[in-house]
Amino acid sequence: MATKGLRRKGNMIKNKNIKVRLSLYLSVLVASGCWDRQDIPVVPAPVPVYTLSGVVTDMDSGEPLPEVVVEVTNISTASAGYEITVYDTTDDLGYYEFTDVVSPGFVYFYAWRESYRVFDKNLVIEWRDDTTNVAIPKAAAAEPYGVALPGGNPLGLVWRDESTLAIFDSWTTTPEGGGADHSFRKIWESTNGGEFGRLSDDSGEDNDRLYKALGWDGEHYTAVTDTFSIEIFPDQWELMEGKYYTLDSVTQEILSWWGLPMSSVEIEDISNYDGQVFLASGQKLVRWDVSTGDTLVVDTSETDYTGITAGENTLYAYDDDPSKELLLEMDHDFTIQKSYVVILSDAPSQKLNISGYLALDSEGKLWTISSGEIYRITLIGE
Repeated sequence: MATKGLRRKGNMIKNKNIKVRLSLYLSVLVASGCWDRQDIPVVPAPVPVYTLSGVVTDMDSGEPLPEVVVEVTNISTASAGYEITVYDTTDDLGYYEFTDVVSPGFVYFYAWRESYRVFDKNLVIEWRDDTTNVAIPKAAAAEPYGVALPGGNPLGLVWRDESTLAIFDSWTTTPEGGGADHSFRKIWESTNGGEFGRLSDDSGEDNDRLYKALGWDGEHYTAVTDTFSIEIFPDQWELMEGKYYTLDSVTQEILSWWGLPMSSVEIEDISNYDGQVFLASGQKLVRWDVSTGDTLVVDTSETDYTGITAGENTLYAYDDDPSKELLLEMDHDFTIQKSYVVILSDAPSQKLNISGYLALDSEGKLWTISSGEIYRITLIGE
């Protein structure tokens, strides 16, 4: 029994010595740099990956659009070993697909094609595959006209003939002897790209009236007014709201007027074509025949029409609703034919902030005002 006990004790001492030697050996390896931690492959933890796919269509026709470049940027993919930005091109059915989208994460989605407006959207990819179908509008390019507007606030735009562009302008004056300020409006004209000149005598304000939109019926300027009273003679006032006027093209004197088929409070822009008056008024578009009184009104929620101009069989209206900001090509019954987003010609990814007021020239080219400048609009691909 004593011999067996001594053998067990000897084995324990031996094992202890082996452990001490192994520990010392490992310490020497680490200290000498023979154990290089960088040589050990690091396997990232698995991340959930999902598929993002969909179909890109034309906003107006609903037809699928091939050859649309779709770009997806997802910063969440960097830590997972995937490319941050990936691309796909739609096939003949307008279909695109990305199979390695890391979830959850924020994705910047970007689609474009020549003659069409860039579509961009922020997506949130959650714990599932995602389908994002996109309808994109056509593009229209705007370039500056290069003629400076007069001081004040432009309130209308119209081509009087092939060489004369006219605008409304407003400014505020304080009556002699004090009292409330008055806002006056005057027509200005630019011929053959020259500087704008104010019609009639600049020193007189007898023809200044509170018009809020400008048109041209082929012979006369046309206008509507705000809801104001104006002083015709001392102590004699006339309510001017709700009227449609024709004005002498030189003196701006009122030649005739009619009662409008609607309140002028919301009217933003006016256009004339072949005896028809077209009005843009917030949620409403109005076509009015002055001679017969026949009226067509289209009243649509979630719209904000701020500009309108009519030509032969076609008119253009601008919808300034924040979710759209679209230039709409319509027939005279207000049926939408095409939708455009207006972009800057020298910055295709930047939309033009149209303030309203559209005009067609004698060649059927579109014009507008934005941020105090006049722009000519070209419908790309037309």
